[in-house]
Amino acid sequence: MTEKFELRTRHQFAALMERRDRWVRIRNEPEARARFEHLAGPEWARQNLGLEARSDDALWQAETLDPSRLVQLQSHIASARTLLSLGQQKQFLTRDDLLELHRVLCSAFHPSAGEFRQREGTPLSQEHQPTEPDLIAPLIDNALTWFQSDSFAEMHEIEKSALMLIKLLDIQPFEECNGPSLRLFSTFAMLKAGYPPTVIPAGRTNEYALAVQRSFRFDTQPIIDVIAEAADWSLRWCLGDPPAPPMLKVLPS
Repeated sequence: MTEKFELRTRHQFAALMERRDRWVRIRNEPEARARFEHLAGPEWARQNLGLEARSDDALWQAETLDPSRLVQLQSHIASARTLLSLGQQKQFLTRDDLLELHRVLCSAFHPSAGEFRQREGTPLSQEHQPTEPDLIAPLIDNALTWFQSDSFAEMHEIEKSALMLIKLLDIQPFEECNGPSLRLFSTFAMLKAGYPPTVIPAGRTNEYALAVQRSFRFDTQPIIDVIAEAADWSLRWCLGDPPAPPMLKVLPS
């Protein structure tokens, strides 16, 4: 997949940047911090895993989850905490960071957690051809090098996040759990710029899937729009503007 992308200018994200600045000013206040912790924890897990489930995403919104879903939710919360910690410590992520996020997210239910795919991948669309297994590691390294380049640094964080996601989905590095783990990984640029986690609501699964498919035809504007709208949703949640929905309890197993 070549780096042929449609980029939006910075002024088109002005409203998001204004909300981001408001969030930065209040994020250490107790109520704001509580909203953030819930968003970055159980809410992100429910939405991210529900987005992948498609047909049964409503089951992820139940107050009491069945044991298998509870394990996945708790693993996602742990992986998100790992990402937030990396965001405080690092300027850029490495291949080992990607593998570690996948390991924490998937080790409870996938034997290949934390390892790159060793078999042929399943195409995500007619236009998509997953990378051959022996090329995954070098292509991941090439992608991570691009993410650190001067040309990449010139983009807005929304564009960075969207293009990181699409580039890695194109490679399809893992046997399982590519979607949730790569959506986690790709929000790193947003975190570094002071945004809360970019949470794509599970109810937008069809729009998200279509945007991914179109990106493989070099039409990246839809996925950029999805990420921008997700960032707005997350910012409004953290700002309480409008107030965030009631916080669902995470019941122990």
